[in-house]
Amino acid sequence: MLSPDLIEEIERLLAEGKLSQRKIAKRTGVSRGTVGAVANGKRHVHARETESWDAGLESQSGPPQHCPGCGGLVHLPCRLCYTRQFLAAHRARQLPDRPQAPLQFELQEEHAARLRRLVARRQRSAK
Repeated sequence: MLSPDLIEEIERLLAEGKLSQRKIAKRTGVSRGTVGAVANGKRHVHARETESWDAGLESQSGPPQHCPGCGGLVHLPCRLCYTRQFLAAHRARQLPDRPQAPLQFELQEEHAARLRRLVARRQRSAK
């Protein structure tokens, strides 16, 4: 993966218009195809557009402490608790509502019988 600084450098050299894509590739150490993709707008600087979700977790200060969330002995902030909160928030935004009515579809008889056995087995194991 290319760093955002390298992509910006390629974009700057392309905007100057003094060097060919081949010379830019040689100067920056990337392939000509990558320079072409930047020139055509197929490669962008993504890291600068959104802040990384774990940007605040880089600093570890002091000795390990017990996390108030999970109780683990960690350098605060606790990555596990932070990740759990992030995933919970992500799921809350991404999951579609479940349909109220069951889906209607027709199965061949052999598949329908297999589905009935599977549903019955799951119902027995849930009890």
